[in-house]
Amino acid sequence: MIRKALASAILVSLLSACGSDKHTVIDNTPVVDQPSEPHPELELPAGRLAINSPDSNQVSIYDLTSNQVIDTFSVTNTVSALYASPNGRYAVAIQRNNNLVEFIDGGIFLEEHGDHHDLHEDAPSANSFELLDVKPTHYVPVGEQALVFFDGDKDASADAGFAIISDESITESRIVAEHHYETYQHGTGQIRDGFVLATIRDVNSETSLPETIGLFEVHNDHFHQEQTFEHACPDLHGSFQTEDYIAFACSDGVVKVKQEGELFTSSKIANPEELPAGVRIGKFIGSKENNTIIGLSRGGVFAVDLTTDEISPFQWQAEGITSYLAYGVSGDEESIVVLDEAGYINVFNQESQWQSVARFAAITELDAEKSAKLIANKANNHVYLAYGNTVYQIDIEHQTVDEVTTFEDGIGNLTWLGAFEEEEHEHDH
Repeated sequence: MIRKALASAILVSLLSACGSDKHTVIDNTPVVDQPSEPHPELELPAGRLAINSPDSNQVSIYDLTSNQVIDTFSVTNTVSALYASPNGRYAVAIQRNNNLVEFIDGGIFLEEHGDHHDLHEDAPSANSFELLDVKPTHYVPVGEQALVFFDGDKDASADAGFAIISDESITESRIVAEHHYETYQHGTGQIRDGFVLATIRDVNSETSLPETIGLFEVHNDHFHQEQTFEHACPDLHGSFQTEDYIAFACSDGVVKVKQEGELFTSSKIANPEELPAGVRIGKFIGSKENNTIIGLSRGGVFAVDLTTDEISPFQWQAEGITSYLAYGVSGDEESIVVLDEAGYINVFNQESQWQSVARFAAITELDAEKSAKLIANKANNHVYLAYGNTVYQIDIEHQTVDEVTTFEDGIGNLTWLGAFEEEEHEHDH
């Protein structure tokens, strides 16, 4: 069962934060008949990185403006994954093997005050809020909310469930809403307006992977299941949504769901012949603005066109390149960024239907023992590459790579924290 801890913080700050807290007022009041006194353009700080070394419970906060670690925190157990909260304020420290999710306040956030926002650049701090449930695994942010899926455990007779959180709910030590199943499953879900499309596993199934998609409507702090979609999705793993569709990856293809108001309908896209037998898409990346999304599999990379219902090989690699070391999406979701086996950064832009728009060198000396990760900065649209013990800043517009910092103990997980302005989009569901 998910609990909200309101007692004292279980995170222990190990190092003192540097510098005093800063607060900047950004006034967004429209200027009428006063052209001589325009409001200043919002200037957001570069933000901070939350980083932990492999197999560690220590999370360091690295400030990208002062270029130094300004605090280090100890969470309860080894961190299995680090994510940013939907609005970028909190580090979400998932401890899957210990059934726990904890949060660290990165200190940079926008606070709304009627006709203006206050920009906070505070010291990082421990947070007492926690989620306690069995095997937190998939973390799926959508807009100002995120879904945390708990797999449950067959051996422990623990059921799966999911919880919806937001920066506001973390601040107030509460969840937005939650749902519990009657069986375990390695599942996922997508938040869609006042609904969640989430996986359902048959209690008699011999696998932990679900095969059905359900529609759940939020009712205060919980959900009611309103619909089970007719198209099966065996061995479901991986989901993504654009403004028009919600997609789920299956062993035999992709189930897509279209929303029109409160009406949701499903259809199936079969795997192409180019996908080898026994190989399936297991993860999607892309942009909510483009109905062609990119499916990743052990058998290659595929473009999934949700408008034409076509799955085709995606020729991402330059001549002589066969594999990639890491992939990510830019902060504005306009570009997919791939580090290939030769140490080059490859950039694909959604406005050009994911055609290659740049390729430039990033790592000159490759080491098979080193791991690579790519994460985005949503404030200035830079991308950070963690390779081995070193973090690099990548400017995809100017095609430059600069070393940021090195961690002697290595980098197991990292995420970017900070304030950013969300681009407005028209929604016609």
